[in-house]
Amino acid sequence: MRHEELHNNDAFDVVDLAEVWPERAAELEGPSDRKGAPAVPDMPAAAGVMIVAVYAALMGAFALTLAHDGHVGFVILIAAFFVAMFFAVPLVFLRTENDRSSRPSLAAFLEGGFDTATGRISGGSALVQMLIVPSLLVLAIIAIGLINLII
Repeated sequence: MRHEELHNNDAFDVVDLAEVWPERAAELEGPSDRKGAPAVPDMPAAAGVMIVAVYAALMGAFALTLAHDGHVGFVILIAAFFVAMFFAVPLVFLRTENDRSSRPSLAAFLEGGFDTATGRISGGSALVQMLIVPSLLVLAIIAIGLINLII
């Protein structure tokens, strides 16, 4: 198999970067301490905090209203793990940013908005679109829990 030949330098062609791409060879050859471009340059950090808070409230609503049984508690624990991974992956991307100061403040975001594939959207509309579904789910879970307690 080809991957077993990695230790053998004769099994592969060695490409000289200076020959293939001379104008960028010096830039690309050395070890790079540069970090990547901004992951979300149009989104304020406060919007991310709000999203995390709403999902934490969702997990809390599940735990408070439905976790009366060990089996349900285990399912909620699995769901909490998935939510944690849902936020851990973007956190890795955000840690690769060079300059976090280029992100707008929440006030500037709400005033200016940003461009999407379907056109420009206001910051308030974008924030509502990000928060409406998990917020309504929190209310629905609380309602289901109250109905469960009453009946």
